[in-house]
Amino acid sequence: LATIREQCGFAEAVDICLKHGITSIAPWRDQVAKVGLDEAVRIVKSNGIKLTGLCRGGFFPAANDADWQKNLDDNRRAIDEAAAFSADCLVLVVGGLPGASKDIVAARQMVFDGIAAVLPHAQASGVKL
Repeated sequence: LATIREQCGFAEAVDICLKHGITSIAPWRDQVAKVGLDEAVRIVKSNGIKLTGLCRGGFFPAANDADWQKNLDDNRRAIDEAAAFSADCLVLVVGGLPGASKDIVAARQMVFDGIAAVLPHAQASGVKL
C-alpha cells in the first residue's frame, strides 16, 4: 500500500487492491494510524483481505536511554497492532547509527538487544518478527 499512500486513504486502497485481485497486503503503521487501528482492522476483516505483515517495527538504536525506552515501547505497540490484525508478521526495519554516532558495533548490539527485549511480548502475542 505504500506506493499509493498519497493517492488514497486506507479503505480505498483496500478496495483498489481487491479490484485488482490482490488479496494480501502489508500496510505501514502511519496508514493505519490515519484511520485508527480499530477502523483499519474492521476494514481488513470485513473485506476478507489478509495482512502478510505490518510495516514497521524496529529502529532500535538510540542515542540515549530515554530514546531507547521510547523505541522499545513503540515496538511493543507495533506488536499489539500486528496482533490486532492477525498479521503474519511485524516487519522490522532495525535502524542504523543513532545520532552522530559512528559506532556500528554498538548500533548492532542495540538491534540485537532490542529484538531480545521485545521478543517475549511478540511471542506472547503470536506475532512473528
